[in-house]
Amino acid sequence: MTLPTLPLPFPVSEVVPVLLHPAVVHFAVVLPLVILILELINLITKRRSLTITVYLLFVLLAGVYIAAYGTGVIDGKNGGLLVSDEGLSHLKEHKNLGIYLLYLSGLPILLKLLTLAIKKPWAKVIYLVSFVAIIALTLYQAKEGGELVYEYGLNVEAKVALDDTVEELQDEMDELKEQYEEQIAVLTAQCTENNDSAEVVATITNVENNISTSSQEPVVISENINQDINSSDSKSKSESNSSK
Repeated sequence: MTLPTLPLPFPVSEVVPVLLHPAVVHFAVVLPLVILILELINLITKRRSLTITVYLLFVLLAGVYIAAYGTGVIDGKNGGLLVSDEGLSHLKEHKNLGIYLLYLSGLPILLKLLTLAIKKPWAKVIYLVSFVAIIALTLYQAKEGGELVYEYGLNVEAKVALDDTVEELQDEMDELKEQYEEQIAVLTAQCTENNDSAEVVATITNVENNISTSSQEPVVISENINQDINSSDSKSKSESNSSK
C-alpha cells in the first residue's frame, strides 16, 4: 500500500518509554470492535445508556489512537536502524498509515452526531459502513505491525544481539585482511629474492582465495592461511639453503 505522506499531527516526546507500543496497540484493535458490537446491540434495544457509553468509548478510542501512534513512533526510531532496507520501507508505510488512522479517529463520532441530527436510516448506514472500514484499516495496520516484528525483527532483542555480533565479526575480518595483505607483501618480497616466481603466484593465489571465503569462517580460514604462509616460507628457505 502506497499512500501520500501526511505531516505529523503533533510532535512526539522523547520521554515516552520504549516497547509500550505492543501493549497500547491491543486496545486500538479491540476497542473499535467493542464499540461496533454495542452499536449493533443498540440498533435493537435502543437504550440511551448504551448510546452514552458509545460516546465515552469514542473519546477513549481517540486517546488510544494517539497513544498508539506516539509509542509507535518511539519504537520505530529505536528499532528502525537495525532492520533491512525492505523492512525500513515497510516501517515507513506502517507509520504513514498510522497517521491516517489518527486523523480518521475523529470521523466515527462526527458521523454518529450526524445520525442524531438527520435521524434517517441511510445516515446510520453510512455511519456503520464508515466505522467498519476504519476497523478493517486498523486490523490491516495491526497485521503490518506483526510482520515488522516477525519477518523483519523490529525491536527483537535476539536480532539486535545478532547484528552486534555480525558487526564485531566484520571488524575482525577487516583487521585480518590488513594482516594478510602485510604477510603477502613480506612473502612476495622473500620469494622474489630467491627467484621463485611460480611459488609466489601459487602462494598468493592460495592466500587470496582463503581471504575471499574468510567472511564465512574467519577463525578457520585464518589458521589455514597461516599454515600456507609458514609452509611456503619454510619451503622457500629450504630451497635457498639447498642452492647455497
